[in-house]
Amino acid sequence: MDLRKSPHVHSKNSHPKKSGRDLSRDLSVPVLIQTIRRLTKKKVQMASEVSSMLRNQVAERASAKEEASILQAELDSRTQRLKTEKNELQSVLEKELDRRSSDWSIKLEKYQIEQDRLHERARELVEQNVSLQREVSSFNEKKVDNRIKMSFLEKHS
Repeated sequence: MDLRKSPHVHSKNSHPKKSGRDLSRDLSVPVLIQTIRRLTKKKVQMASEVSSMLRNQVAERASAKEEASILQAELDSRTQRLKTEKNELQSVLEKELDRRSSDWSIKLEKYQIEQDRLHERARELVEQNVSLQREVSSFNEKKVDNRIKMSFLEKHS
């Protein structure tokens, strides 16, 4: 340790008025011991402060880690809850889609059956219409024949 740099040790240049005797008194054993004790005390105090600062940093890091862990657990919980809700909703929607699809399939089948029935009925009506037209045509032919016969009979009677 360079005692010339100590605040309690004075060099000749800083205090030119001091005599050799004053300089030797500043470098005396009791002064040196006092300086060493003061420096040791200061060193211990600084070590204590550094130790305290390090403890605080460690505590802050531990607290930050704990908070991060809590937040991660919350995030995981929310994510799991959202996945569950999504799956439940998807299941409900799929069931509703199946139900509606089934309803429309039943309705389509009923409409196709009704359409087939109406086509059959229309075919029957067309056949009846053809038959009635034949009867009307036959009736009209007989009517004309009967008029001709009546007319002939009236002329010859």
